[in-house]
Amino acid sequence: MKLANAAFTGIGLTLVGVGIVGVFVPGLPTTVFLVMALFCFKQGSPRFESWLLNHRQFGPTLRDWEENRAIKPRTKVIAIATMWAFIILAAFLIANKWIAGGVVALGVYGTWFILTRKSAEQPLSSANQG
Repeated sequence: MKLANAAFTGIGLTLVGVGIVGVFVPGLPTTVFLVMALFCFKQGSPRFESWLLNHRQFGPTLRDWEENRAIKPRTKVIAIATMWAFIILAAFLIANKWIAGGVVALGVYGTWFILTRKSAEQPLSSANQG
């Protein structure tokens, strides 16, 4: 059992590393790798699971996903806009039209997936609490 915990924890840490790289590399997603890391930490390390869920930057989005399978509307817009900017760029740069078409098809699927998830509640700003 300890070997499985270590393996899940190691994979989770690797996924967190890739997710952090995604913060700085355009086109590389961050959240999807952190969601997968969260799954691994659930299996292998409650301490790292808690760290990720309570992280100042990533925690709120991961908690929305974990608790409700929901994504904030603003996050949906940013994700889809960024994804399509790089899909369009890739489609123009990839010489093979079949591969470019595959990238576009995956983008359509990714967009559908994001749009069909529940929207997380947006907290009211102090200006709107009148």
